[in-house]
Amino acid sequence: MDVSVVIAQVLGIFFLIVGIAMGVNSKATASAIEESVAHKGIMFMWGILALLIGSWIVVFNNVWTSGLPLLVTILGWLALIKGVFILLAPAAAVSLYRKFGKSGMIVFCGVVSFVLGLVLLYW
Repeated sequence: MDVSVVIAQVLGIFFLIVGIAMGVNSKATASAIEESVAHKGIMFMWGILALLIGSWIVVFNNVWTSGLPLLVTILGWLALIKGVFILLAPAAAVSLYRKFGKSGMIVFCGVVSFVLGLVLLYW
């Protein structure tokens, strides 16, 4: 099986479940975001995790063609950039996450995550 397909399936399951959770439990998601940004150590760990996942995807699937491999590559680079952002600009990351948690965008992002999960699973 192609590496892009395997990564897409893993990410698809992840985005699908996270999207459902965000839509169904928007208050709990907002609370989790607020608790995460209140603790520098937790934010640091989120940055490390995003950096690790993004780096892994970029190393194994840095394919700039079209279709599914390109989508997987873009998601990998976005995760890597997110990790770098959280680690190098933690105050800005906290500010952004606080706005996200209070803005009512949680359900919208949950829907986007759900749709992205479906796309990745059924491409």
